[in-house]
Amino acid sequence: MLHDYYKERFNQNNQSQWQSNQQHSNETVSNEEFEQMQRDLQDLNNAATALFRIPVFFSHQNLFSLGPVPPVPPFTKQQRFIIRMFKEIKKVLLFPRTIPNTDQYPDTTLENIRTLVNSSYGVAAALLVPARPVEGTDEPYSPYLQFEPAMGYQRGLPLLLVIERAMQDKASGIWTGQASPFSPLVWRSDAENSVELFFESVQWKEALQNWAGQVRSGYFAQTGPEFEYKFDRHD
Repeated sequence: MLHDYYKERFNQNNQSQWQSNQQHSNETVSNEEFEQMQRDLQDLNNAATALFRIPVFFSHQNLFSLGPVPPVPPFTKQQRFIIRMFKEIKKVLLFPRTIPNTDQYPDTTLENIRTLVNSSYGVAAALLVPARPVEGTDEPYSPYLQFEPAMGYQRGLPLLLVIERAMQDKASGIWTGQASPFSPLVWRSDAENSVELFFESVQWKEALQNWAGQVRSGYFAQTGPEFEYKFDRHD
């Protein structure tokens, strides 16, 4: 009889343990399913949002020319500025493209730029103080920073230009504001938190939204139907 008692207690303990394990397993599965559902919804939202990321050309110095090689944290102000500007463009649901980071074609550099310009609906460009002169020259910045926005302007694309204050005396051409019907925004990088101050400024936000609106209008004008049929119910 004592044997039956211990046997019954043993079975009860096993049953209780099994129920506890089963409940824990169900909770784990439930949590995993919930997390997977969240990931699926996020993927779906990202896919839907991506449909509105109109491609634009983001012309800028690469991070290697704006700081140590290879780029390592802590990044320089100029490197942080380019990264932040990239994110700001994406916030307004535009997709910033550049050579060779997002796009690369088997042609010469100028042909690659022309291909990218012709397949974009706007151009944003930033001219910042480089960490060193252009390799093999005494030029303060790459000539492509003149070619790229100029080719975009020739095509009639909306332009958004930003120049660091210390580069104004060294820049020429499209960056002077004299050869083009607009003046670039000026980033004054002296302050410690100058990157945050610039991108939180009313001047930047207004310029970004105005440019994004022009880009989006041009996109719909070029991709919309050639004829739009409208019917008046009174006809």
